[in-house]
Amino acid sequence: MTFESLIKNPNNRHTHIKANGKIFYSDVEALKHISEQLSPKGNTNRPALDGRNSRLADYLARKGALEFCIKGVDHSDDWKTEPEQTFEQLCDRMCEILEQTYQEIYISYSGGTDSDTIAEAFMRRGTRGVTLVNVANNTIQMKTEARQWLAKHTGDAVKAKYAGAIANLGWKVLMFQGWQPNDHSQYEKNMVDNEFMSWLIDFTNTNTWAQNSGRVTLTRADKRSCWVMGYEKPHLTVDKGWFCFQMHHNLFNAAVSCVDPNSDLIYFWLNDIVPDLIKKMAHSKCREIKNILKEQGHQPTTENVESMNSPRSPHYQRINRAMGLGGLTRFLQSRETHTGGSWRKLDLLQQHVVMDAHKPTIDKMNARDRYFEEVILKQTHSDFIDTEQKAILPIKSKSIPISPVGDC
Repeated sequence: MTFESLIKNPNNRHTHIKANGKIFYSDVEALKHISEQLSPKGNTNRPALDGRNSRLADYLARKGALEFCIKGVDHSDDWKTEPEQTFEQLCDRMCEILEQTYQEIYISYSGGTDSDTIAEAFMRRGTRGVTLVNVANNTIQMKTEARQWLAKHTGDAVKAKYAGAIANLGWKVLMFQGWQPNDHSQYEKNMVDNEFMSWLIDFTNTNTWAQNSGRVTLTRADKRSCWVMGYEKPHLTVDKGWFCFQMHHNLFNAAVSCVDPNSDLIYFWLNDIVPDLIKKMAHSKCREIKNILKEQGHQPTTENVESMNSPRSPHYQRINRAMGLGGLTRFLQSRETHTGGSWRKLDLLQQHVVMDAHKPTIDKMNARDRYFEEVILKQTHSDFIDTEQKAILPIKSKSIPISPVGDC
């Protein structure tokens, strides 16, 4: 069967939201469903909670009434015991299974900590016929000097690092490939139909990966193929005296979809193929966070631990290295391309200059803001939204204990 977009292929749905036992693939729809069973004002629910000043979504998550679910994350598994195999061995096993399953392997490649570590794992094995695909939308990103500089920086480095794989293993590199975002009417239809998981990630940015028009398809596979993405590093928190693994839905933007829509989407870290891989990364990250807290004399509070998940953290690179993650260059290993980085600030500034003169993007932003005001605000309980930012707040997965806080 042929699908118009990679992410509209039901086989490629790896996450969902469960609201009162019903499955949703849109936060807007899930929260509408659960809001209909709640009072419209947040403060009227407070006395009915658990006696704490708890965010309603977190309370419902603990009760199992509102939960972000990820394929490959089984709460009944043993997460407290660290897998015996090394990170490299588990990556090798993942690559081996993909080699045995697919004739063509494409990697969504930025050169950052995730995609370059994955590419290295395939190169170590001597996997043949891998294609690295680096993308940028051609309405905004390809027109900025910051992105053009990044494309050259990444392109030069990747061709040097993977020269042997290109020459001897038949690897291909497609750098700075343009894709076409939706026009206003397509964007509005996706929004009204609640086609994607995260309002904040997939719609607030009107030219995000989810908003693929389908006019450009960068890969076409004659044989069974997969599209590999480095989703998603483990997010850690503290809950009830334990370091815990806990993700939330706003960490997962829709995958790059301007590729063969019949390819299988593979999340390399988070999957049911080698589930021990994410557990290994979670234990390694937890151990390094404990070391940092001890060195600094800080307590293992929820706030202190969760701050270390962010690229803004001064310990970002150290924690990534502890998990086994690398990066193509020092620049791409750093937080520069993430929120708060100097390059990222310049990139956003230049993008906004282009966007301010791009009428289709302005039309989409106006439609987005109207939809939030006229639909989301009216149908969604106030505790689930940030009215000022026009955003839907995170919906969390169940917290899974990894290691006692007392060990810190």
